[in-house]
Amino acid sequence: MIACPGGDLCGLANARSIPIAAAINERFDDLDTLYDIGDIDLHISGCMNSCGHHHSGHIGILGVDKDGSEWYQITLGGSDGSTLSGAATAGKVIGPSFAADEVPDVIEALIDTYRRERSGGEHFVDTARRLGTAPFRAATDAVRRSTAAVTA
Repeated sequence: MIACPGGDLCGLANARSIPIAAAINERFDDLDTLYDIGDIDLHISGCMNSCGHHHSGHIGILGVDKDGSEWYQITLGGSDGSTLSGAATAGKVIGPSFAADEVPDVIEALIDTYRRERSGGEHFVDTARRLGTAPFRAATDAVRRSTAAVTA
């Protein structure tokens, strides 16, 4: 996981990254589960300056400000050009942004979809590219709570 300091420490950011990273880390703290999930690049940026390089993560999280509230846009299938990920490419946005309290559930929904749909020893990024965004968006939309009215 790569996370910029976000709004807690950066005057340019419009959303916090550190609490989001901590909440995701707490959700995925079982070593056996992490081993089963395998390699995933998760990148978090607190603003469009992209210090966390959210666009190049297998899962990217971009903090945005909407009417004074922190929201988070999720991207899928990005690559930084490393051996694990292939050629550098920007991730695809999977739908409207999520409230901060929804993000850990969103990441869990993405991981659960990957674990259910992967083929053999396929890495997350390969599954995401093979399936496209539709099944991942459906899974994340299903866990919306505070943003459910926004997408209806």
